[in-house]
Amino acid sequence: MLPEQARRYLLHGLAATPVVIDRMLREATPEDYDRRSDPERFTLREVIAHLADWEPIWLERLRRIRAEENPVIENIDESQRCLDGDYAHADVAERLARFRAGRAALTQFLESVRPEEWGRTGQHALWGSLSLAQLSMLILGHDGYHTRQIAEWLTRGDAARETSRAPDR
Repeated sequence: MLPEQARRYLLHGLAATPVVIDRMLREATPEDYDRRSDPERFTLREVIAHLADWEPIWLERLRRIRAEENPVIENIDESQRCLDGDYAHADVAERLARFRAGRAALTQFLESVRPEEWGRTGQHALWGSLSLAQLSMLILGHDGYHTRQIAEWLTRGDAARETSRAPDR
């Protein structure tokens, strides 16, 4: 069972992600959204599309764990989903709105979970047994990974803009 204080922190953290990302992207430029600082990782546009795309997946998995006895949770190929969802051409404002709405639904669902239900489990095809609490923490970790990625991309963009404005020496 997840202690009450830990549940509150977890829910606050999950609810905070869209707020933090909105703030981080407030001054982002169109160039920032499509710069590929690392060929192996998403652009900012793709990160936002990915986050929005995964909210209903996370929620469906959480609901199944709560409702079913140890359900099997299939692994999803994120790279293929990116291609199928055309993340590279996603409308950032629309995807941010979807992410915010999806996250509101996810946190509302988690707020309804009774203390004794946090230990219910499902079997993920890749990660093995995951409780509701563990999956919720995984979602928060996923948020952290992509929030850091956004910060790194924006920092690199700031540095590139500063370099382009520097006088020639």
